Amino acid sequence: MTTTEKKEFFHKNTLTQTKSIKIDTIPKHTSQEYKFIFKDLQGQTSTIKMKDDIYSFSNIQQPIVMITLFSTWCPPCRGQIPHLSNLQKKFKKYLFIMGALVHDDIKDEAFQKFINAQKALFFISKNQKENLKFAHMITPKLGLTQEFSMPLMVMFFKGKYFTHYEGSMPEEMIESDIEQLLLKLNN
Repeated sequence: MTTTEKKEFFHKNTLTQTKSIKIDTIPKHTSQEYKFIFKDLQGQTSTIKMKDDIYSFSNIQQPIVMITLFSTWCPPCRGQIPHLSNLQKKFKKYLFIMGALVHDDIKDEAFQKFINAQKALFFISKNQKENLKFAHMITPKLGLTQEFSMPLMVMFFKGKYFTHYEGSMPEEMIESDIEQLLLKLNN
């Protein structure tokens, strides 16, 4: 068989064997919905739901939400608390800060003393099961491992991820990001 004959044979047989398959429905990718219930020492709760990278926060009216994963034994975490309290006071109309305790075995009474001593003026969840569940969901989305640096602060704007900070961060830097969001809010 010559090269030309081989090509004709292949072309002829390929065309007769080709079939068109009509697909009536394409299976839709169903994204998982996540739900986290954060609870403070007084029993107040705040629920976060996440689906398709859209976050909805129950009981929170502010357009900017920052969730801070921290531990009481972590020096940078303790150092960040007064700065977060300042930001919460300064931007209380627009900003809701939620602390989420992780990797910490502190008892409730000692934790309340810690909150008072640190003058933490924002919601702090001690529900470590839910806090860790949130951490395990969010860290891969941020490109981080489960052994992330603390504090880990994640900022959301109108239900969408905006930015995050690993480790202690200057108050002015966080404030600058908040002011950027306020400009977006007012435009």
